[in-house]
Amino acid sequence: MKARWIRLGTLDLIAFEEAYLRLAAAQPRGAAPVLLWAEEAARYPFALIAPLKFVPGRKQRWLSWGLAAVVATYRQFGVPAYLDGELFLHGRDIARSRVLALGECAVIASSFLMRFPASCIATPSFELEQAFRLRLEAQHGWEFDHSWPTEPETVKYAVA
Repeated sequence: MKARWIRLGTLDLIAFEEAYLRLAAAQPRGAAPVLLWAEEAARYPFALIAPLKFVPGRKQRWLSWGLAAVVATYRQFGVPAYLDGELFLHGRDIARSRVLALGECAVIASSFLMRFPASCIATPSFELEQAFRLRLEAQHGWEFDHSWPTEPETVKYAVA
């Protein structure tokens, strides 16, 4: 199944939240899943926007469904992150995840750390993005194409 990967470039967290809320609200029932990716000062925020037909029936399962690929990606890089109602590393919360239903979609928004604890060097966005993309494709059976917001989804600050 086709899915869309949209890079928004560098955004602060407020602008990123506005972008994913606006994009999710514009999705019709038959839309393809969308992953929004951005860069912020210390994080790589992302939002998985999926029509309700793709997500588990109970909302309390959405977070683990949406973040399982995140944990797998961290572990691929040797970071022992885990999910316990939120993303944790060594007992500390490392993300500000959010789950909501908006229109015909479920939205799971969270972030990756830009710098992994064992290294002072920032993890390159491209490497982390590619690993995450492959994990999402494997978990959900999706095939991502790079995309841009459509006319109804247009966000004034999206980088095309």
